[in-house]
Amino acid sequence: MPQLKLIIAEKPSLAKNIATALGVTKKNDGYFENDKYLISWAFGHLYSLKNVDDYVGKKTSWKDVQLPFIPNPFEFKLKTQKDKITGVEEQDKGVKKQVEIIKKLAERPSITEIVNAGDADREGQIIIDIIINEIKIKKNIMRLWLPEQTESTIRKQIENLEKNSKYYNLAQEGYARTYMDWLFGINLTRYVSIKVNKLLPIGRVLIPVVKYIYDRDLEIRNFVKTKYFQLESKTEKDGVAIPLILKSKKFQENERDNALELAASLNKLKAVVKSIEKKEIKKNPGKLFSLSNLQSHLSKKNKIDFNTSLEVIQSLYEKGLITYPRTNTEYLAENEKGKIKEILSTLNGHNVIFKDTKKIFDDSKIESHSALTITTKKPGSLTGNEAIVYNAIFNRFISNFLNEETITEKVTMTIAVGEEEFKLNGEAIKQEGFYKYEPEKFENQLPQLKKGEEFSVEFIPAEKETTPPKKVSEEDLAKYLKNPFKKDGDSEDEEYKAILQGVEIGTEATRTGIVENAKKYQYISQKGSNYSIESLGEKLIEILEKLNINMYKEKSVEFSKLQKKVFKGEAKLEDLTTLTTNEITEIIKNNVQIPKFVAEYNGPPREDKREVLGKCPKCGSNIYEGEKAYYCDGYKNDPRCNNSVFKNNKLIPNIGKEDALSLLGGKEVLFKDIKSSKGNIFSAYFILVEEGQYCNLKLTKFLDTKNAVKN
Repeated sequence: MPQLKLIIAEKPSLAKNIATALGVTKKNDGYFENDKYLISWAFGHLYSLKNVDDYVGKKTSWKDVQLPFIPNPFEFKLKTQKDKITGVEEQDKGVKKQVEIIKKLAERPSITEIVNAGDADREGQIIIDIIINEIKIKKNIMRLWLPEQTESTIRKQIENLEKNSKYYNLAQEGYARTYMDWLFGINLTRYVSIKVNKLLPIGRVLIPVVKYIYDRDLEIRNFVKTKYFQLESKTEKDGVAIPLILKSKKFQENERDNALELAASLNKLKAVVKSIEKKEIKKNPGKLFSLSNLQSHLSKKNKIDFNTSLEVIQSLYEKGLITYPRTNTEYLAENEKGKIKEILSTLNGHNVIFKDTKKIFDDSKIESHSALTITTKKPGSLTGNEAIVYNAIFNRFISNFLNEETITEKVTMTIAVGEEEFKLNGEAIKQEGFYKYEPEKFENQLPQLKKGEEFSVEFIPAEKETTPPKKVSEEDLAKYLKNPFKKDGDSEDEEYKAILQGVEIGTEATRTGIVENAKKYQYISQKGSNYSIESLGEKLIEILEKLNINMYKEKSVEFSKLQKKVFKGEAKLEDLTTLTTNEITEIIKNNVQIPKFVAEYNGPPREDKREVLGKCPKCGSNIYEGEKAYYCDGYKNDPRCNNSVFKNNKLIPNIGKEDALSLLGGKEVLFKDIKSSKGNIFSAYFILVEEGQYCNLKLTKFLDTKNAVKN
């Protein structure tokens, strides 16, 4: 019997890349196959953590579940999806089918080894680990770790598989993050929402994001402009301005006369060029990109928002054109020097050379993944944002290995007017170097003056205003989340030490999605590259403060640091879940009452202006028309009344009020001109039947049984 490996990839695109690299050409339903390998795939997460109702075993009202709700143990279930028409949560048939395919393949006697080919990060690790655990197959498990998806790397790494158990701590960190965010999200969302009678999603990373934007907007709102005067002279020589600004002195609004007096005394004097210094400056290129730095670069230079850039970056990675993108470093590992030499050898027409320097290669600044670079694979024809993003990574890579110095000439003029000194600076490119690839503008044109030359000045008090803080930009938020306690004077070594200790909010892989959620929940909004707090976001922060819930940067970082210790094997998964449980328990135990604030928050009770369509024959409650359905108001009761009918059914669109009331009353209703899935037209009678938590239409008989067409 042949011995085969079953490779389970995180996504179909990765499975296809692996199959191509290994020469596996036969494609079956849900997998590729040859005489050495079976290659199947997930669609990202095929499993999710069970929700509260799954643990309880029935549909529950939020108020009926005692908080905190702490599963022990945590359990997973196959992912579900909402029916696009009815909105009903149901089994995802595609997910179920793929899991069954993977299980059958794994059970084959010929399969001696199962290979985890999740993405090279903690999320990719547990996506495949969970599948293997849930299908309960006991076979040798190996790990395919791919820093990039080129064919040569795939073939090399498949020959160097490692025991999946080597990545145990990485998986534990992944589970820790998953469990922790479930505990915070489920418990605090329910606790806060019940308090204010409104759904307010809460998250460990979400709240610091909203708070940072809230604080900045509060600063802007409370900012009071102050007028002041500063002396400026703007004489010219040969049409070129000689701008002199006296920065050492500022005059308050009521000190204009003092400013005029000083201006008059300076204008009696001649300005003298004391010195002209010319200095050549050797410029260094920007460091290779981490994910957030690349996103910031694209936002600033190309106006591509973080969400769009992340999608494009992921696409380039899946095409094998760039290395693994979700990295938090700007450095390469020492053991990658050979790979970099190989890439450089393919760059014909570019004056590049290998540089063995700590500015590029430094293991002490790498946690698990190196900086983003191009690969040996040629891009072919890229268009739009893909071309922009690839070129940004390509140009930064070339700039770091260019065999040509980049030199500018900086000119500094020192000009004296009496005892006051002024400096004018100008800079021009002398040797272009990496500016060919990453252009920079130098627009400080200086007047043609000589040492000792004198000229007249015309100082006047220029009226100015203090400026408010700027809105939080995508770049600002990315820097804050990467190191929320960074100070201006911190060295790069201190910054990387903080990152490696877990002094961060969220990760490179999750931050963009969290910010998108904050926008979806209407806590914040985005215009261009800037964020603003929304009224609901303001209320959220006020509510958290009233309830004494501290989910701000200090608390979030405390959990991130412990999570990092789990990854390093310095703490256990249970340590993190215990800390999380204790934190949640303490919040809920305090049970702060805020009835007055809630009343002000919700405003006066609103008059119920809904039209009562009738009475429910099952429970006697009112029947109303909603946006998507006609429903019984008894869904709030215990026991719950499920009597409802959706307006749009798969077969019958636009069910009217009269027909809905008849169905809700248990009557048989005739619907005409129904179009079957095969395109046939028919008419039939339907009744409403209760199936579990929902009511669905059931066909009872056709209008004309002779010409009936089964749908």
